[in-house]
Amino acid sequence: MMVALASVSTPAAIVRGYDVLISAGHEGRPESCARFPERHCYLGTAGEREWTPIVADAATHVLREYGVRVVRLPADYADTYAVRAAVFIHFDGAIPACSSGASVGYPSAKDRLTAALWKRLYGRFFRFGFRPDNFSIGLREYYGYDQARTTNGAYVLELGEMTCPAQRAWLAPRLHWLGALVAYWIGRVIGRDVPFPRRRLGAAQ
Repeated sequence: MMVALASVSTPAAIVRGYDVLISAGHEGRPESCARFPERHCYLGTAGEREWTPIVADAATHVLREYGVRVVRLPADYADTYAVRAAVFIHFDGAIPACSSGASVGYPSAKDRLTAALWKRLYGRFFRFGFRPDNFSIGLREYYGYDQARTTNGAYVLELGEMTCPAQRAWLAPRLHWLGALVAYWIGRVIGRDVPFPRRRLGAAQ
C-alpha cells in the first residue's frame, strides 16, 4: 500500500442513504490525481490497482445480493458518506520482499475488537501472518477516514504482500473469494445476515 498522507479538501456534501462504503485502493489513478492535487498521487504496489477493484466489486456484489446498500467508490472522491461501516481495500508492498503480510488500520481504538474479528476470520486461511494494527502512518491516518462518518467503524484492510512471491501466488486465484469473505465480515460488523462464502465464486482454498 505505502499510502502517502495529505490533508483532504472540505467535502462538498455528506451523502446518506447507504449502509456501507467500499473503496478500492488506488483505483482510478493517475487520472483522478489532477482533481485532488493536495494528495500524493501514489499508484500503489505493482499490480495493486488491478487487484483491489476485483476484491471490492466481489464484496459489493455479495452485499447487494443480500440487501445491503453499498456505495462502491474508487480511491479518490469528493463527498463524505454517512454509513454504518467503511472499508478500504489494499494490498501491501515491502522491501525486502516477504517482510510484511496482512494488516488492519482504523482511526479509533473502539474499532480494535472489530478488527480482531477480521484477523481471526482471515487468519484461518491466510497463513503468512499479520503485522500489528496501525503499524504504519498510512494505516493510522488514512485519508479516507476523513470522508466517512460511521457508526460501526472505518477500516483499511491490507490483504497481503504482493511483493512476496509466495503470498502473491496464494492471493492471485482467490480474489473473488476474498471479496466474498470481506462481505461476510462486513455483514457481521453491521448486523446483517450474509453467508460465509466457503468455496463461493470459484475460489480454491
